[in-house]
Amino acid sequence: MEKKFKSVEATLNRLHDLQAKHLASFDSQDLPDLEQQSAERDAEVAQLIRNVNTLIEQLYITTEVETKSRFLFFNDLITGLLEQNKAIETKTHAIKNKLENSMKQLSKGKCAISSYRSSAAVNYKPKVISITN
Repeated sequence: MEKKFKSVEATLNRLHDLQAKHLASFDSQDLPDLEQQSAERDAEVAQLIRNVNTLIEQLYITTEVETKSRFLFFNDLITGLLEQNKAIETKTHAIKNKLENSMKQLSKGKCAISSYRSSAAVNYKPKVISITN
């Protein structure tokens, strides 16, 4: 039983460290690889689910007095993970909004540049004369 608790705790700690690393990447990089980060977190969460399911199966077989205090400890760790996840979500939305604003500015610039062309230049289509006859 102790081994099952330790595996859940280790997975929670790895997930905490991974999310902390991902949060730090927002400060050190202009545009972190969000897809890769999401895949890494998904893999750790899947491992956590497997470990918790194994632990729950074991709990149905045996019961211990320490179990409640362990689950309260896990609850604290998971609450910390959820707070980190909200911070990652906030930073991701900030990057998304920044990119959307940049794209709008680029679009306005493109329209402005195209308005500087004269109408004659827009309507000008070169004619091709065939000399092969």
